[in-house]
Amino acid sequence: MSGAASRQYATVTFMRGSFVALSVALAAGLLGALYSIPALAPYFQSIGLDLRQLRPIHTTFAVAWIFLAGAAVVHRFLEEYGGPASAGDRLRLRVQVGAWGLAGAGIVVTLLFRVTSGREYVGFHPLFSALILAGWFCYLWNFFRVVGRRFWRLPIYVTMWGVAFILFAWTFLEQHAYLLPGVFADPVYDLRIQWKATGSLVGSFNLFVYGTIYYVGERISRDSSYCQSRTAYALFFVGLLNSFTNFGHHSYHLPQRAAVNWISFVVSMTEIIILTRAVWDLWCVIQARAEGRQSAARTSFTAAKWWTVAILFSAVLISIPPANAIIHGTYVVTGHAMGATIGIDTMILLGAAFWLLAELFGDRGGDPVRFDTAAIRRSIVGLNLAVAALVVWLHVAGLVTGFTRMTFAPGETYVPPAWLGASSGVVFAVTGGVAVVFFVLLLRKLLPASFERFVVVERGATSAAASPPPASDTSRSAARR
Repeated sequence: MSGAASRQYATVTFMRGSFVALSVALAAGLLGALYSIPALAPYFQSIGLDLRQLRPIHTTFAVAWIFLAGAAVVHRFLEEYGGPASAGDRLRLRVQVGAWGLAGAGIVVTLLFRVTSGREYVGFHPLFSALILAGWFCYLWNFFRVVGRRFWRLPIYVTMWGVAFILFAWTFLEQHAYLLPGVFADPVYDLRIQWKATGSLVGSFNLFVYGTIYYVGERISRDSSYCQSRTAYALFFVGLLNSFTNFGHHSYHLPQRAAVNWISFVVSMTEIIILTRAVWDLWCVIQARAEGRQSAARTSFTAAKWWTVAILFSAVLISIPPANAIIHGTYVVTGHAMGATIGIDTMILLGAAFWLLAELFGDRGGDPVRFDTAAIRRSIVGLNLAVAALVVWLHVAGLVTGFTRMTFAPGETYVPPAWLGASSGVVFAVTGGVAVVFFVLLLRKLLPASFERFVVVERGATSAAASPPPASDTSRSAARR
């Protein structure tokens, strides 16, 4: 395979992989939602399925969807900027794809057979962690070989991706500190490391998503100035700082100084406020260049704009230490996580996927508006309404649980209100099931299209002209003003 062909092969392969990962996450999530209905739980148990298998499959492949979709966008950038792939690039790409493919298949099979680590977000056997890291280091090597010494002079999305590469590798290793006997023997120390590492891991994929919306927004609007703006750099620096502090709201119940709790809260609030501003500004830039025409990508970004505002209020709720004491361990935290993951991350990545596929169809002389139909836009709106209903219900159920739990004496067994116990699982399953239906409607368009054959475009030969030039110090200063 030629150097140019391998670049485009990488973009399409990771796009396909992201859709497959999303499909697995949806299947496990739907089964988990059905399991929450008390009448159905015995049936699942009779066939050997329970949340100990379904939840780690769901969370693992939800994270895989985010990273693989981000990888597709990064490789699209490398198509433009990197030139033809070298022999070493192609070898490392094959190792990356093979290692991640084996890890994904192995994780599903072993978790179904109850082979699990029992950890949060890394619930699979550590053998597969080694495969994930092997592919990750190949990914990291190929990226930094291309951007090289010009790393700090390229647009902000390159900086975000590059820092996310290193941050993921470090925090993923840190998540496996439990394998050290000294750490595992101290439960409090183990929990501190686990939640600190998990918070930083979330920070790494946040940086991937932030870089993605900047890159795609720049390409749609054909305006590179915002990627050198003060808001862009503020989001990067606060997002990076938040990666090392946002674990706080998960560990308020552990012995630690109150100052740690409040630093975590302030930094988390700062990040999401800046993110709200950045998404809103980018949406305005894209709309200004839209020439009156709607598109699926812009519809997805519009949804992400409103979700960032909504999640700000949820973030306040779970991050203020006194309020956290009431709602920690309830569905409020689940609702916040699902709202952020689907409403912000997934909407941005779906918008990027629509844009990538439209680019590929346009390149081969096909119809670039194939994914800009009214039916697709209705599916996006329906998905967001279903997820909003799910997130609102999870917040209501969590708040009721938190406040009623306060009335019980220490050591007394908590029993939720009868109406909540009877309705919680059903509402969760119905709203989650409706959301899955709309996801399926979108995947019916995206997944088959991603497996169609595309004509290779020799972008690498003109990478210097196709890629936006690095801003000079003067232009950076002007843009920040």
